[in-house]
Amino acid sequence: MKIRHYIICSSLFLAGFAGVASAQNVSFYAGRSKTLYDSRYYPALFGEDVAPAFPTFDVKVGWTDYSPSPYASICKHPEVGIGFQIDGLASIQAANGPGMGNIYSLYGYIDRPLLVFRGFSLGYSGEFGAGFMFSSRYDPVTNPWNVVISSPVNAHISLGLQAQYAVTPRYDAGIGFFFNHHSNGAVSFPNYGLNAFELAFRVGMKAPHSGEDLHREPENDGFKPGFQFGVQVSSGIMSNEANYWKNIEENGTWVNDRYFKYAFEVNALYRYCRTHATGLGLDLFLTPFCDRIAESDGRGETYDPVSYGFSVLHELSFYNFSTMVGLGKYLHHNDGLARNKILYQMVTVKYYFPQLVDVYTGIILKAHKFKAAESIQICVGKRF
Repeated sequence: MKIRHYIICSSLFLAGFAGVASAQNVSFYAGRSKTLYDSRYYPALFGEDVAPAFPTFDVKVGWTDYSPSPYASICKHPEVGIGFQIDGLASIQAANGPGMGNIYSLYGYIDRPLLVFRGFSLGYSGEFGAGFMFSSRYDPVTNPWNVVISSPVNAHISLGLQAQYAVTPRYDAGIGFFFNHHSNGAVSFPNYGLNAFELAFRVGMKAPHSGEDLHREPENDGFKPGFQFGVQVSSGIMSNEANYWKNIEENGTWVNDRYFKYAFEVNALYRYCRTHATGLGLDLFLTPFCDRIAESDGRGETYDPVSYGFSVLHELSFYNFSTMVGLGKYLHHNDGLARNKILYQMVTVKYYFPQLVDVYTGIILKAHKFKAAESIQICVGKRF
């Protein structure tokens, strides 16, 4: 196990540093994260009213967009790149067992300035990628208390605000405040997920650039505000949580039987600038295995495989990439997956193919209560 652990970690580090030679920017973050107390499992894992903290470390290699593209101008020359993060969860002592192992995440990111003034900058960042947990995962015999993430691979999502000051033309220092989420999207149970706020200090190095870079006239791509419409289908694999708990209670065995879940969406957005669009979506969700859920949970209820609702959507675009966030309300929901839920949330990261007339593909994370991931799905859609 240790040999595999070191091999995979080394591979991730090499992947993260592969672009250093040609990267314009390299930055390091060291901080501390405070977990968000979750009454579902924190008392059993850490103790009543205990929300532990743990150290974090990040390294990012990136490139600042000084191109004449309108995206570069509108977004105040953002930085995009890849990063590697270590969440030091192994330092947390559980109340009744070995607790958790570290999470190692490899992700893509964008750091976008909002305010730039005489060497000072204030902006936001977004990260999306994969987290890897190699040790101290859940096991019903050796580590039954760690019900946070049971799979070796999980999703890494982070949103943050950060400020920095250019100490010299090449070096800067700053501070950032981030919200971080890890979950496997119900591919495997248990999976309560990890949510934490992180405060981190940053030091960075940037390649020198000429004044012409910052004062280059943006290209006119003929953009005009207007409505756009989209259709999207998606599918992902989910585990039957009810059957998982049934086997734990009756047999003490760790069983994850997995099934496909599907979704369909139509939406209408108004794109009021090149990078932003806002609108509404109609969502249809199909859970074909709801009868198996009814067999497992022992409630004696009949579930409906079809759920539907509407959502308020906002899309942030950067070239052919975009991130869409949605806040939805169920109009009908009784599939047995999440009882008594009214609202749902979705984050979609996608890539458009202009050569295919704006067909796109992406990844969707759907959640409830802004913390409990319901599913991760792959989507394909078309923008009109």
